[in-house]
Amino acid sequence: MNNKISFFSLLFWGILLFLGGCGENTPVAKMVVVNQKMILTHWPDSAYIANLEEILKQEPVKPEKKIDANISMNTFEAPKFTLPNGKTDKVPPSKKVATAKKQPNTPTQIDDFPERFSNQLSKWQSDPANRNLYREFTAKEGEDLFNLLKRAYQRPIRNLPKFYILSALQSVNPGVALEHLKEGDKVRIPKL
Repeated sequence: MNNKISFFSLLFWGILLFLGGCGENTPVAKMVVVNQKMILTHWPDSAYIANLEEILKQEPVKPEKKIDANISMNTFEAPKFTLPNGKTDKVPPSKKVATAKKQPNTPTQIDDFPERFSNQLSKWQSDPANRNLYREFTAKEGEDLFNLLKRAYQRPIRNLPKFYILSALQSVNPGVALEHLKEGDKVRIPKL
């Protein structure tokens, strides 16, 4: 009988200890969402911060490469608008930016065709209805836009970016697919 009592007493105390260990104070694993702001319940102690600083000191840091970028957008002269009274709205002479005087063409001077083309195109885009600023050419069979421009200006158009030419001319040639010209398409180009 003594063995039965000791067995039951051991079983009783084992169950009691087991149930006593399963209280509300035991740590429970919780899932934490990453990249979400959380409120601090208490400030971290100095040992924790010192440990973090030591870990961060050991991290390899690569120096950032410094990249200089030069970006210039729409460097052309702003358009002039005609007021209802017929006068043009001009910038006062004190506000004008000094420009370099162009010298006559010399054999050593670089061709200024790209600059003239861009300036005329910019003026034309400011006033697309002005017939004095453009000429109209008819595309021939199998001719693309750049061959048409070469025929019109009697020189290759290789000093200007193709994307610039296509997008700028497309804005003033609505209804014409400049990338896929067909025979007889009327293409308007800046008058130089």
